Parts: sequence; C-alpha cells; structure tokens
Amino acid sequence: MNKNKLAGSLLASAIALAAGFEGVKYVAYQDVGNVWTICYGETLGVKKGDTATPEQCKSQLIASLLRHNAPFERLPRQLPERVHLAALDFCYNVGVGNCTSSTLWRHLQTGRYDEACQQFTRWRYAAGRDCSESGSQCRGVWERRKLERDICTGAVSIEQAAARLGQKLEAPDNAKAN
Repeated sequence: MNKNKLAGSLLASAIALAAGFEGVKYVAYQDVGNVWTICYGETLGVKKGDTATPEQCKSQLIASLLRHNAPFERLPRQLPERVHLAALDFCYNVGVGNCTSSTLWRHLQTGRYDEACQQFTRWRYAAGRDCSESGSQCRGVWERRKLERDICTGAVSIEQAAARLGQKLEAPDNAKAN
C-alpha cells in the first residue's frame, strides 16, 4: 500500500487551506521576502511581469501540492489525515527543504505526532521578522502556524479551518485519484 498519497478529500482539503492562506494573484508580485510570486504563492520560475489565468493557477496549485507531498509518501507510516494536512500546508509554505530538515519532520518520521503538532508555532519568522508581533507586516504567517497546529492537534476540524479561511471543501475537477 502506498502511504500518504494526496488524493480525494485530502487533496481537496489541501487546496482549500493553501488557497485560503495564500490568496490568489494573477500578476507576479514580490512577497514579504522580495521573492517573485504568482497565483497561490507559487515561486518556482516566476519573474517580474508574469501573468496567469484562474485555470492555470488552480492547475499549478494542484501540481505544486503533489510535488510538496512527495516526501510524505516516503514516510514509514500512514499519518493521521489531520496531521498530514497540517504538515503538508507547512511544507507548501516553507518549502520541502526547510520542512524535511525540521524537528517537526523528525517527529513525523518517528510517529510522535503530538510533538510534531507543537512545532508549527516555532516557525513564526519571515524575512527576519517575528510574525507573532503586532505590526510585523507578516502576521498572516503567525495566524497560519496557529491554525496548522490546531488542525494537527484536532482542536479545529478541517471543515472549520476551511470555513475560517472562506473556503469550501470541493473535489478538484482536474485531480486524479492516485
């Protein structure tokens, strides 16, 4: 059995979270770290002047989530869905390299999910700023980490998290069940 595949309701939940946290912009812009970004936070190959359609952005988000999920498929055990979703959103936001070299990841590898869930809020910095501080201009990062933690621990359901972000959980029309 392939563990931790991203399909069906888990993919729909991952899309809702990433879209809700990231928002969407169809024209490239520089994020808080001055990185060129487009669509739902995509940075790979993005340059000034790039544009995208809503359909391109949705396809790009699905492809990116699948790419960010690849390390999860190599974990030795099946993750609880809430833990998988929270950790995948984290990896999507901080990048696979940062994610898989983190203490959070080490806890996932050893099945220590409670400890993994407590790691999210340690990642509260962006571009050298503490995003937990008011006036930091990156407060969304802090709010994201707290909600990821709450999803991971089960304090907030996936449905509640999506609703908080103004998202509906819907099956992606161009996603394939893996």
